[in-house]
Amino acid sequence: MPTYNQSGFIKRAILSLFRQTYLNWELILINDGCNDETEKRITEYLSDERIIYVKNKENQGIGYAINQGLDHANYPYIAYLPSDDYFHDNHLQLLLEKFEASENVAIVVSGVNISDKDSCLLSDNYFSLQIVKGYPLQLVQTAHKNTGDRWIERDQLESDDLFSLFWYKLMDKGVIAFTNQVTSHWTKHPHQRHKIMEENEHGGGINYYRNYYQVHKPIKLQCQSSIPIDEEKIYASFQKSGNYSKDRLKILLVGELSYNPERIIAFEEHGHQLYGLWSEGGLYSFNTIGPLPFGNVVDVPYKNWKETVKKIQPDIIYALQHAKVIPLAHEVLLNNPDIPFVWHFKEGPSICMQTGLWQKLIDLYSYSDGQIYINSEAKDWYEQFIYSENQMPFILDGDLPKTDYFTTDFSPLLSEMDGEIHTVAPGRTVGITFEDLQELARQKIHLHLYVLNFPQAREHFISMANLAMGNRFHLHPPCMPHDWVKEFSRYDAGWLHCFKSKNNNHLIKLGWDDLNLPARMNTLAAACLPMLQYNNQGHIVAMQSKAKEFDIGVFFDSYGHLGSVLKDKERIQNLRKNVFENRKVFSFDYHVPDLIDFFRKVIDKKKKQI
Repeated sequence: MPTYNQSGFIKRAILSLFRQTYLNWELILINDGCNDETEKRITEYLSDERIIYVKNKENQGIGYAINQGLDHANYPYIAYLPSDDYFHDNHLQLLLEKFEASENVAIVVSGVNISDKDSCLLSDNYFSLQIVKGYPLQLVQTAHKNTGDRWIERDQLESDDLFSLFWYKLMDKGVIAFTNQVTSHWTKHPHQRHKIMEENEHGGGINYYRNYYQVHKPIKLQCQSSIPIDEEKIYASFQKSGNYSKDRLKILLVGELSYNPERIIAFEEHGHQLYGLWSEGGLYSFNTIGPLPFGNVVDVPYKNWKETVKKIQPDIIYALQHAKVIPLAHEVLLNNPDIPFVWHFKEGPSICMQTGLWQKLIDLYSYSDGQIYINSEAKDWYEQFIYSENQMPFILDGDLPKTDYFTTDFSPLLSEMDGEIHTVAPGRTVGITFEDLQELARQKIHLHLYVLNFPQAREHFISMANLAMGNRFHLHPPCMPHDWVKEFSRYDAGWLHCFKSKNNNHLIKLGWDDLNLPARMNTLAAACLPMLQYNNQGHIVAMQSKAKEFDIGVFFDSYGHLGSVLKDKERIQNLRKNVFENRKVFSFDYHVPDLIDFFRKVIDKKKKQI
């Protein structure tokens, strides 16, 4: 029984074992770094001579924990009882009977119950006599011979696919037998391991997984429903030791870092010291929270954050940047009136209005000591709502990448090889319809899609694009930042968000699409690509203003008009040159000196107020 922070379930699991009709068992209970009330709930059972108790100081992962159990196992058969699940009374008896019926049986699988009829949840009985559809064999339903094989551990691979972690090792050890009776229960709840690591409605993903289990090393994660991630490879160049300057700032990051999180290493490269107080739970997969697999950010645990902050005595609090962090940022602002507080918000005001966070957002803008707006349009728009007496504004986009990714390994254009136009979307498409895709294909314009997040929207668009464009639609695996230039420079232009604004230059009518600077703008800038956007002349649209400022945009009035614009090679080449000359502006490192100077001004202002 490997367990991590399931104190609310674990007593039921142990009691289900004590109620077994077959009594000749031993329980090897591995406490894998629990910091909840697990020990309090299990103490009364540990005196039973059939129970072996193993305790890890920190969480080591399911593979390591199970292997600890296997190292202690004395019996010829291994069954699994996750602490949030339970056995029916005859579970072990039926498993044993299958093993004893034939020496060739290596694995025995019970039927598993997943949900009971419940009028409150409007659910019905749901069970499987063999493997649950869409999932591998679950621990609670599986037993096997003690073969001496060991599970794959976290330092090699983490996955929701238990077959790739262990079951495959048993395939040549004998046959699989099924009891064909439901004698185990797989409990559905938000903190199931597979939900924590998968992108889903509960906010799962690698960032949440790392935070939940407090993993401080880079992770290699491979889930069945998402793209494999190897953080050791991604962040190999960012494992640097801290080298702080004498006049360093102690910067407390509060919230999350969204896209391109490794940008904050630029602070360390300038000699500053970082701490992180991270939001917990309910985040999206792109909301990056610690522990971070790069740099030297010291984590501040939420449970005693006030005391820890007093000990640290940060010079400045830098809170950022998604709507999900607003409750935490607001709490920190109210509880630290003497520490300079800078609020940097990006996405998005509409979320705040719809989820009841709006007043706290306005408080953060009104009562913070420094306010960072992603562009001047956003600054003007927020000033309609905020108390302006305490304003000290700064303009900086929130998702800027490290300058390390702005390499010079450019690739030849695909259009030079086949004579057709090749465009790229480094992320989900916004505003492109089925008819638009058909028109692109008619003009021999290719669309190359690289997409990682938003799985439901992703699958719908891929199906639509295949049907509309045929062989002029190309789906690619996600491109890691180190390869942006080499991969994306092959294309003639890149897609920003394409929508038709309706604000008619009225500030009060601006929506999020009008205010947003999508993260892909910086990716395209790194690869020196002209940026495609629907022409919203006569409206206030921040990304169009940005593209016009540096003359790097391809603005079109209709998709029928786009082909002629892209075929103007001289114009496109000039745009590409403009991007190249200005691309460092789209990196975080470029702005760090000014940002640090802004922090120091905020600190000086606070000292004068105190």
